[in-house]
Amino acid sequence: MKLESNLLSSGQDAIRNAILDAARDLFARFGYKKTTMEDIAQILRKGKSSLYYYFKNKEEIFQAVIEMESEMLESKLMEIVKSPKLAREKLHDYVIVRMETIRDLVNYQKAIREGMYGVYEFLNEVKNQADQNEEDMLKAILDEGVLKEEFDIKDTRLAAVGLGTAFRGVEMPLFKGVENFDNFRLQLDNILNIIFCGILKRKK
Repeated sequence: MKLESNLLSSGQDAIRNAILDAARDLFARFGYKKTTMEDIAQILRKGKSSLYYYFKNKEEIFQAVIEMESEMLESKLMEIVKSPKLAREKLHDYVIVRMETIRDLVNYQKAIREGMYGVYEFLNEVKNQADQNEEDMLKAILDEGVLKEEFDIKDTRLAAVGLGTAFRGVEMPLFKGVENFDNFRLQLDNILNIIFCGILKRKK
């Protein structure tokens, strides 16, 4: 009986994930407002009523898609935090991968941009959690840099909050559309050089 229950749960998860994958593609191509539950059902070749077994409405699907993309971003960044590189290299890679990934996560990017104007009420919780996770990851990099005497920082938590705020400010060109990411990356490198001037430990 337990085995049957597990199989059923696994099958339900697969269907739920298929709904999210289909919705994610449609939201990215046509936007949240223009995508309907009927559109999602047609892609899956299912009746619209079957979607309501897994989600109450389109907004709940969209929220799940944004949470999924947020987790994808965090997963990529966590790989950098756990890498064996020097803390300075980690911080550099963190910023570049962060911006590259946000550029590719179309729904997350749109939600963050439109969320600035209060379009999605649910976004506050998702964004606040993402900001907290980012501060924790940045603090881990900074703590390691201080421990290994790469960085000279008195309060790594406060520094992590400042860096997170700065990085979110740098996102704005992405929201407006970056035609040449290589040029944008050069701007990021310049910003990082300024940051490093402030936190690198000076050799005596």
